[in-house]
Amino acid sequence: MKRTVKKALKNRAWVMMSVALLSCSAESPVRTAQYATQGLYSADLSHDGAYALVGSIQHGGSYWKTSVNERRFSWNHAQGEFSSFNSVDIAPSGEFAVTAEARTLVLWRTVNGQSDGYWTTPGDILSVKLTQNGDYALLGLDDQTARYFDVKRGGIRQTLRTGAKVRAVDVTADGRLGVTGDDLSKVMVWDLQTGQKKFEWTLNNRISTVSISADGKYAFASAQLGNAKVWSLVNGRELTSIDTGKLKYRNVTISKAIFSDDNRQLLTGEVNGKVTLLQVSTGQMLQEWQVHKGKKRPSGASVIALSFGLSNRYYAMGSNGYLNVLE
Repeated sequence: MKRTVKKALKNRAWVMMSVALLSCSAESPVRTAQYATQGLYSADLSHDGAYALVGSIQHGGSYWKTSVNERRFSWNHAQGEFSSFNSVDIAPSGEFAVTAEARTLVLWRTVNGQSDGYWTTPGDILSVKLTQNGDYALLGLDDQTARYFDVKRGGIRQTLRTGAKVRAVDVTADGRLGVTGDDLSKVMVWDLQTGQKKFEWTLNNRISTVSISADGKYAFASAQLGNAKVWSLVNGRELTSIDTGKLKYRNVTISKAIFSDDNRQLLTGEVNGKVTLLQVSTGQMLQEWQVHKGKKRPSGASVIALSFGLSNRYYAMGSNGYLNVLE
């Protein structure tokens, strides 16, 4: 009897250890493609991952079809020059995209690659997000404001004063709500129709990324080398605290995050190249990947764009210029 119990305990311990190892192991991409040789300043993926917009360090902006890795268009703000895009975004509808360089902003049609508007801004653009059909954009600026901007006709609809540089923004597809993250560790949710602040929270360091669910029910934010949380926008209460490294002896910066359409899952990317699928209600890790690092130095890659694809497929863009298809 003793020997049987001892053997059972051994087997149980082995199973538990195996489960722990499996849960901690990061999977590799099923496919990768290089979209820039010297890395990226910025990138975005369409809602379904079918298209990618990248701001290359050496070759300006380009728009790609990911299924065949085809470069469709090359976009720059000045003829004969390569632009350095601080931020780019593809509208949820996929019909429009925007590129931002310092104080200039250009709206592009993704069907034919033609520009649909060229604008200047009152401050340097640090982040940009478009509404459903590219009608409006929420801009995070270095002048301690975020501006809700009419991209197609020009003009500022709302000026949101945060008191610090706004490095991260997101907006609901209908343009009803926006979220900002700034250098004073503040996360703010705004009613973009009135310009009034609805909620405000403080994390423990400068904000690295923010995200808002498509229906405006949840918001996410992460601090550099700090904590990360999900809040309910029904009542402003914290829903989930996301683990950013307590098992790794230090916090890891989450550089990008997006909600699934049904709000059940959150896809996050880190500066160390990890991509993690999380359950929104509990913060539990469901799956984890490591993006392609490449052979050239620096070999690391920060995750700067993410997308939920079809049939349990996910997309991630690394700062080293590689698209990663994950399953």
